[in-house]
Amino acid sequence: ISATGAGSVTIGGSAVGGGAYELVAHTSVATEATSVEFASLNDDYISYKLVMNWVLDSQQDSYPNIRFLDGTTVLTGYAVARIAAGNQSNSTAQNDISIVYETSSFYFNSIIDIWGIGLTNSPLQVSGQSFSSTTANQIVNLGAWKAAAAGVTPDKIQIRATWSDIPVGAKIALYGLK
Repeated sequence: ISATGAGSVTIGGSAVGGGAYELVAHTSVATEATSVEFASLNDDYISYKLVMNWVLDSQQDSYPNIRFLDGTTVLTGYAVARIAAGNQSNSTAQNDISIVYETSSFYFNSIIDIWGIGLTNSPLQVSGQSFSSTTANQIVNLGAWKAAAAGVTPDKIQIRATWSDIPVGAKIALYGLK
């Protein structure tokens, strides 16, 4: 067994390891947008991690949510569970995955783990946490699941702000776990 200062590990001369997140794509929103999309995703990664952070000009209803597509087809039928300090909900047959409870906020940030991107005939699974600057229910733990469908390969992630726009300066990054 040997290791280098750069963090590479070998056993018997063969490289081992992995488990590192790699930046797949990122954006800093230049003009207000109703959505941001990461496309042409595949199964190069075990899972993906979506990191979002934005500041609104004033406290307003933003309603950040995500959904997935196979090509141009929007995937629906999510089972979504959200838990916050003062609320808990479980919903089925959802058209998107709401990642907040209180929709009115100044600040929003979220870290979401996603499994099943780029895999054909496999379920989608989502888990994560979000924070919005409201007085109640500001921290939300969430999970979502979508059953496998024959011939479906999710290859896009769409981030949306349904009741307002994603503001200028919002930072959204997608990482992949090797």
